[in-house]
Amino acid sequence: MKDVLKTDRLVLRHFTHDDAPRVQALVGNWKVARMLARVPYPYRDGMADAWIATHDARRASGEGYAYAIAADGELVGTIGLDRDGDAYELGYWIGEPHWSKGIATEAGRALAAHAFDRMPVPKLTAGHLAENHASGRVLTKLGFRYIAEAEIWSEARREKLRGLKMELSRSRAGAKLLPASEMAR
Repeated sequence: MKDVLKTDRLVLRHFTHDDAPRVQALVGNWKVARMLARVPYPYRDGMADAWIATHDARRASGEGYAYAIAADGELVGTIGLDRDGDAYELGYWIGEPHWSKGIATEAGRALAAHAFDRMPVPKLTAGHLAENHASGRVLTKLGFRYIAEAEIWSEARREKLRGLKMELSRSRAGAKLLPASEMAR
């Protein structure tokens, strides 16, 4: 996977430890954390650094690829892929000040196109809490389709919640995503 992906408005790049305070500030917001499965709340000092420290080994092993999303040079969220059997699961969060600007859709389109262009996977998977309608809209814009309901553990809420599982097949993606070679340089 490339180290940097660019779209018209965004740069998707690897995280550095200098990003840790911004990550903590953005995902440490209850409105963000409460809609995520794996992020604890409160998001304490050192958690962002510890998370960023895992990225090199996960990339090297092919287990996961995390990207910082930057807009106008400012870190606004994250997007990534985590191995999910014979596929990869797409996940993301955007900091509250940057909601409703199309950032998740633009970043998702870039990363999904790159994944299908560079990786021999038949599909991408994703999921969201049933109450997170905004995430559902992002994923359906990318071409994901609902396949199942499931209980999803929310680390922030410390409970199981109703979730919706989705997938995007390689064949369906071709109609929805630009090839990575056609993304803005």
